Amino acid sequence: MNLVMAVIEGNPTHIPDCEFRPKIQRCLDLLRDKAGQYSTWFNGYNLKLRAARASGANFADGAIDIARATFDASDTWVASVIIHECTHFWQYRSGKYQAGQAAESEANRYQLGVLQLVGAPPSEITYMQSQDGKHADLDGDGKYTRDDYNKRNY
Repeated sequence: MNLVMAVIEGNPTHIPDCEFRPKIQRCLDLLRDKAGQYSTWFNGYNLKLRAARASGANFADGAIDIARATFDASDTWVASVIIHECTHFWQYRSGKYQAGQAAESEANRYQLGVLQLVGAPPSEITYMQSQDGKHADLDGDGKYTRDDYNKRNY
């Protein structure tokens, strides 16, 4: 069996490699062991996972960026975020990505599925069930823009 090894990159400004790499690998192992279909899906995209100022799908670099506030959450949460962002790559590469509530709601559904499979605590599942896809619109103007992204602290 061929195993795809994700490229995991810490960043001394955001999360040092010696801290970032082991936790992200634990989260990937959790996906592999408890949510295999999602792990296979993620591996098929050949994405980098890297420490960054803000979390998100970086289409230009083929990377899922993870910010400190997201990173400091539980392994189950970080594993689910990896799949949330992978969903955006699927949307983008299939030509159906449009930044905003619809894209976020769809990614939230996948994230919820992962949380359920990996045995996340009820509080994480309940929180995700309450999300309406508007979390990226930080200025509340109904549009997800670069200004919203720049305001992220997660």
